[in-house]
Amino acid sequence: KFYELSVSDTVKNGDAFLKLVIEPNSSVAEDVFRVFVNEVEIRAEQKNNSEIFGSASSALLKNIDQISSSTSLDDPTSAQSKALKWLLEQDPFRGTLSTSRSMNRYTIAVIYLSLRLPNIAAHLVGQENECSWTGVTCDAAGDVIKIELQNSQLTGEVPSEIHYFAPTLELVDFSENNIVGSIPDGLYSLRKLINLYLHNTALTGTLSSKVKNWVELNNLYLGNNELIGEVPTEITRLRKLRFLILHANKFKGNIPSSINEMKNLFYLDLSYNDLTGGLPGSLSGCTKLRHAYLDHNKLSGPIPSSYGRLGGDWIIDLTMDSNQLTGGLPSEWGDRKKLPECFV
Repeated sequence: KFYELSVSDTVKNGDAFLKLVIEPNSSVAEDVFRVFVNEVEIRAEQKNNSEIFGSASSALLKNIDQISSSTSLDDPTSAQSKALKWLLEQDPFRGTLSTSRSMNRYTIAVIYLSLRLPNIAAHLVGQENECSWTGVTCDAAGDVIKIELQNSQLTGEVPSEIHYFAPTLELVDFSENNIVGSIPDGLYSLRKLINLYLHNTALTGTLSSKVKNWVELNNLYLGNNELIGEVPTEITRLRKLRFLILHANKFKGNIPSSINEMKNLFYLDLSYNDLTGGLPGSLSGCTKLRHAYLDHNKLSGPIPSSYGRLGGDWIIDLTMDSNQLTGGLPSEWGDRKKLPECFV
């Protein structure tokens, strides 16, 4: 006696797509049926995986929309659009990584493309772990903590998307390149930043009052750029700052009088700018200061008598030449335990 068995596969939207006629006690028929059932299960699993990937892809796109503008994503020539296309269509590991991992890869790809890292294809293809990509360092949890692309023949701009790493990024080094454009808002949002090296590039624009966000910063190197405007007073809120390097720019205006609030300042270089006004007597409040370069500006007036105790009596280098200063050296310098190397 024969039986007709109809099986419906949900992958086919409920339509029966195969009918089996089997004979009871037929081992061959039972094997055929078992293979059929396995195939249905595999197709159902594939459907579930597709749904999961679709959900992950949707979450990924939502996150990308939060850090990149629709204008940039819609522009096929932009770094953001190219990074997204690579992530969704060309990344060898697309669809297999978590949303956070994919976001790391997207953001780093945007940085590479925006800065025009040479031979970028070689950096993006073949390495599953983005923590091993050029210039990228992660902590044990896989969070990006350093991006170091110094002297890498970069010729583009720093993208604002870098702010995606704000919760973890501690070091950024894009120095010794031909980076153009201004410092983006995204860079000012890196509140965990400890070291920022952007010297010897071609940055333009002003130094924003948003520097106050860099509360953990120890080293700020912005020398030898094309930055303009005044040195923002808010920079003196960086109480942990030890090295402040702003030489060879086009800063103008006064040296902030609240500079004495920077109690950990060890090295100050404001030389070769267009700074005006008098030397701030408050600088003597920086008791840990050992190196101060104020030369080649338009500073005027006398040298404050408090400079006789500059650096808590242990200043090593002090240059004030090529300004418009008047008067002589403070008499207090005659009582110093250690005389600085001084150029006036």
